[in-house]
Amino acid sequence: MPNTARIPNSEQVNAHPAYAVLLAGGQGRRLWPLSRQALPKQFLTIKSGGQTLLQSAASRAVQVSSSMGRVLVLVQAAHADLARQQLPDLPPENLIVEPVGRSTAASIGLAAITLAQRSPGALMAVLPSDHLFIDVNPWFTALRAALAFAATHDRLVTIGIQPESPSSSYGYVHMGQELAHLEGCGIYAAQSFIEKPDPLLARLFYESKEYLWNTGTFVWRSDVFLAAVEQHMPALWAGLQRIAADPESLAEVFPTFQDISVDYGIMEKAAGVALVRGDFERVDVGNLSTLSSLLETDPQGNAVEGLLIERDSRDNIVYSDEGLVGLIGLENMIVIRHGDIVLVCPKEHAREVRDLVAALREKGLERFG
Repeated sequence: MPNTARIPNSEQVNAHPAYAVLLAGGQGRRLWPLSRQALPKQFLTIKSGGQTLLQSAASRAVQVSSSMGRVLVLVQAAHADLARQQLPDLPPENLIVEPVGRSTAASIGLAAITLAQRSPGALMAVLPSDHLFIDVNPWFTALRAALAFAATHDRLVTIGIQPESPSSSYGYVHMGQELAHLEGCGIYAAQSFIEKPDPLLARLFYESKEYLWNTGTFVWRSDVFLAAVEQHMPALWAGLQRIAADPESLAEVFPTFQDISVDYGIMEKAAGVALVRGDFERVDVGNLSTLSSLLETDPQGNAVEGLLIERDSRDNIVYSDEGLVGLIGLENMIVIRHGDIVLVCPKEHAREVRDLVAALREKGLERFG
């Protein structure tokens, strides 16, 4: 029988108030040309009449933390004004501006050292800003379980979901022994992290039922995370201590941090990581193929935003911000018209869009990036 963790009582909750940390510093190159350097995907409204991805994430974050005063948002300097415009209720001191782009280890470290100073021992729920949900309630359930466990255990906690397919587009986490059962969610020892396996390995993981997709959603106390940083990324730890002692040093110190994800830098190395098994459907707006889950679908299976006229065309993704798109005899294609760019590619090549964006500089076409 697993050890059953108790849901924290009010005294424990007050001792570890929950903050939500939104990671909004990415460039979203795989969603090009919708996502551009000047307007990355987190600031986009994917569906007409809806919120931007960042605004949607912030709405969920407030429910996690109970107050916008306990929501921290990390953005790159070039997009700080965009974040302020889209989140006017966010306290100015809660917008953490990164001088340059770095991956998630540095970003989360900066948020953790900020919270360590403001509210020692606070719980951190680290949330991506590019997820949407079919039904958000099961996601909140998994987060409550993670928060309850992290409040009473000195462990890093990640949230996973059952794979919907043997996809190579996501990272996987191997479930070990069950540690607890909270809020209807099983909590397991995370045996290993595997980042975007090849198709054969992904098929084995999928069929074994022992692996979950890593959702990139983490919960821990700030002091527990910083202890892991000190152990596994000592250079980052030293830099964070310098920033804590002298906030004016941020512009000098932050660019020196290693550009590495928290998965590679910390989670794969740390002992005792816990894994919450969530039961929710989320859309990770990671590349253009994910638009098929977000847009209205016509009788031919075409996912469409904008005006489309077609003959004998099915199962395509068509996104147009103006004008009319016409298709004849096309299947399983992505057709994007956005501003001054037109992109056409088969769905199975959607992951290569990032490489196309990288080639813009070589061709002297940076203005389209």
